[in-house]
Amino acid sequence: MKPGIKVERRKAKTRAFRFRQPFFMQIPKTLAASLLAGCALIAMFASHAIPNVAFGPFFLLICAFGAWFVGNQFAVLLGLFIASIQILNGHALYLQDGPVVSAMKFCSVVAVVLMLGVARAALEIEWRFARVDPLTGALNRKAFFEAVAREAGQTGMTVLVYADIDGLKRLNDRHGHEAGDKALRDFADGVRNTVRKDDVFARIGGDEFVIFLRVHDTAAAELVAQRLHRVLNLDFDAGGAKLKCSLGVLVLPAGSRSIDAELKQADTLMYHAKRDRTGLMMATSVKGDMQELMPYAPTDNAAGQQRSSVRIAPRSTVAATSDLRSKNSIAA
Repeated sequence: MKPGIKVERRKAKTRAFRFRQPFFMQIPKTLAASLLAGCALIAMFASHAIPNVAFGPFFLLICAFGAWFVGNQFAVLLGLFIASIQILNGHALYLQDGPVVSAMKFCSVVAVVLMLGVARAALEIEWRFARVDPLTGALNRKAFFEAVAREAGQTGMTVLVYADIDGLKRLNDRHGHEAGDKALRDFADGVRNTVRKDDVFARIGGDEFVIFLRVHDTAAAELVAQRLHRVLNLDFDAGGAKLKCSLGVLVLPAGSRSIDAELKQADTLMYHAKRDRTGLMMATSVKGDMQELMPYAPTDNAAGQQRSSVRIAPRSTVAATSDLRSKNSIAA
């Protein structure tokens, strides 16, 4: 993006997309820390009130949960706090076994607790890497369908953007795959700097990406298309090696109903944008009819000038692709 260009942002917030996270990842760490600290205080009070009962296993369980749900640092601090209070109250019976045996028991407890914390961190990293493209940092195909499927049945306007990078194979052949990888990373950075953090941005093929987001009205949908087209295709520095892309933007007035069919529609729009070298083709789905597209007419800005970066597609069915190819000749 050129320096000094101000990108207009959508100020209104919409509900974020969520993924099917494992249960242990859904519990907030602050909540877990508060509950475990409360359980530790209750257990210490009980051990003082009933000195004949060994509460060591309960304390070990609390610290283990602390390592799993919060982290190793919290578990170690909580364990040291419990041990200090118990020693001051004279309830640390394991110290009577001698220094060597007591040290072995303590190290064993710490090892078990720390291993649980490491296992939790490894599982969380594995879960995230299974859903993120390592090259671009975008979500992968699996994570994209997971995020959209979770929102099945939700109402509200959404926008599906299908992007295909132009000239990536030629760049790889001429300058090597390192140059191609850099172009992909630059493209992904441009998209992330343009869309909101909670919008779904995924890589579903070698040079194909999709963006799925919620908007409040058609004006916001057109703003999204205009902004992405400007950032990815129009704002180039002189002599820059950045690759452009072709964008197929599909507006879904009632939200997503069949993501496979909607992807095909957005892919068709992208194909026409690539064929006609316009960079952008935009349309809206007609009243939930997944076989028909309505042309997306341009609007006037505040100065009464017609916006010109949205390509108009004549109304046609996805099945009648040849008819769309022959009649599509109007550039807004």
